[in-house]
Amino acid sequence: MLITKILRSRSQRQGYAIYIDEALAFDVSEDVLRKFGLHTGQRIDEKTVELIASAEAFERAKRIALNFLSYRPRSAKEIVNKLLSKGYSTALAKKVTDHLAGLKLLNDLEFARMFVRDKLRGKPMGKSMMRRKLLEKGITPQTIERVLREYISDQDEQEAATKLLERKLKRSKERFEKLEPTRQHKRLVDYLLRRGFSTDVAVKTVRMLYATS
Repeated sequence: MLITKILRSRSQRQGYAIYIDEALAFDVSEDVLRKFGLHTGQRIDEKTVELIASAEAFERAKRIALNFLSYRPRSAKEIVNKLLSKGYSTALAKKVTDHLAGLKLLNDLEFARMFVRDKLRGKPMGKSMMRRKLLEKGITPQTIERVLREYISDQDEQEAATKLLERKLKRSKERFEKLEPTRQHKRLVDYLLRRGFSTDVAVKTVRMLYATS
């Protein structure tokens, strides 16, 4: 097979259309063009075409991943899921995440740290909810526990629960005042439990809040 023509691609920005034996065969990115040294008059076989296709699939998947990362940091699992949704194989998605990790563009430990910091600055939640959300992002249990130890002490969690209840009561003061004290306590405890706080922290926080009110 002979490469008879190489033109700028109409379907791919900064890409090239490769013609073999006068017929359009495939499009490639500039990186793949250079990697294989493709040029007019070059003879290639089926095996080389397969290698080119594999390299081009990797480059396209990598561009999707980098664009996805440009909006905000992502976990490796988020990148894999994005590529799977675009029709790429699990093996190729894993190859891309490994490549990005090697370039230090992807780091689940740093992602988990950022995630926890952002959540702590926003609407507080307990360790249980934090664990669940990080697990959903594909972060390993070992990494999760390490980050939680770094950022959330028992005192921090207690203060976060107190802050959350104070906000809750401020927004719903009139409604809560109409309830019996036992029902007030139960609703507040249940609220903290839904936000991922342990039973001990929830009960203790509600008691402390009412003791000082």
